Amino acid sequence: MKKPQSTSTASYDVGYRKPPKANQFRKGRTGNPRGKRRGEENLVSAFKRHVLKRVKINDGDQTRTITLAEAVILKNLNAALQRNPFAMGNIYRLAEECGEFVDRTDPKQVGKPLMVPIRSKNMTEFLARFGRSPETE
Repeated sequence: MKKPQSTSTASYDVGYRKPPKANQFRKGRTGNPRGKRRGEENLVSAFKRHVLKRVKINDGDQTRTITLAEAVILKNLNAALQRNPFAMGNIYRLAEECGEFVDRTDPKQVGKPLMVPIRSKNMTEFLARFGRSPETE
């Protein structure tokens, strides 16, 4: 159902998702004025910025520069080697997330192969399958 319109807005239909011109947002304004400001960081980008910072560590007699995430993993690994149960749990959880505990030979865990090649007993049989002979090769 259309509302009666004046002659100045005769070409504009008012309806679903088409509010009257008087009720529309002004140009350059948003419908959520207290929302996230333009260029403001979200939680993921702030986390990545901090984790990807480079730090210097002493590795024996030399100094290496690695990311903060790598330093945390190394610290957990060293603590796990010292039999810290919390660090061992962290390392096991990280290894499981990376897929290190998947048995690649078990079809139930990784799925069945898409294609298994037929084994040839010798080179002559292999070439014969493609219509060739050892003399032509």
